[in-house]
Order: sequence, then C-alpha cells, then structure tokens
Amino acid sequence: MDVEIKKYDKQYFDQLCSVMDRARMQELKSAGLEQVFLSLRDAPYLGYLLDCEIYVAAKEGKLLGFVGLRAHELSFIYVDPDYQKQGIGNELMRVAVSHLEKPVKLDVFTDNIAAKSLYQKYGFKTVKTVTEKWSDDYPVDFSQDTMELK
Repeated sequence: MDVEIKKYDKQYFDQLCSVMDRARMQELKSAGLEQVFLSLRDAPYLGYLLDCEIYVAAKEGKLLGFVGLRAHELSFIYVDPDYQKQGIGNELMRVAVSHLEKPVKLDVFTDNIAAKSLYQKYGFKTVKTVTEKWSDDYPVDFSQDTMELK
C-alpha cells in the first residue's frame, strides 16, 4: 500500500486515538486481557505516548498506523486493524529502525506472534520473558517478552 510516513502533528490526535484503541483492543483480546482495556484518552500512558517521537502512516489524510520512539526504545507501534497485512507495519518499522540508536528494546505480549514475527524480521531477539499480574485492580496473569536489537 502506498502510504506517506511523516512526523506526528496534533491534527492527527483524534485519529491516533481511534487507531490505538482499535488495535490495542485487538492486542488485548489476543492475550485474553480485554477487561483491562482503557481508551487512550483515559489511559495513564497517554502523556508517555505523546512525549515519544511519533511517526504516522497516512494516506489521503487518514491515519492508518503510527510508531512511537524513545531513546533506545520502540515504545508503540500500532496499525489500524482494517489496514493490517498491507505493509504498513513494515514501513513503520523501517522508519523506527533508521531513527533509533542501538541497542533498541521493546516489550510485546509473549503470545503476539504476528508482532514478534515483524520484530524478528528486523533483527530483534527475545532476551527476557516475564509472567506477572496486570495490576491489583485486574489480578490477571500475562506474559511479556522483552526483545532487543543490538
């Protein structure tokens, strides 16, 4: 798919929230954690995301996905579920890898095979797996891998 990758601008905020919410729910459902879902506007990590260096994938003004980067960290990467499997994640990963100084780390649900496959394609390797409770409010076990690109 022919998309434009560009720096995030606040004009995309509503669309960014929509993409994040839809893709995050999909991600949480795949891990059996949909009960912990919070809309991005209400999430405690909204400020953390907005402090990232964000790049968006857009076509004709429509935001299709985004990636959020911090020093040595790929913090967020989400593609609208309606546009997955069309190369947008690859485009965002190319931008991420070209902008980040190595080593680069990221966290991903252990069972998120599609995301892990994308990361492995770019050289990331699992360096740690942790199983823990989500929170006191949601004492549900989940497993998360830390992956690294050296």
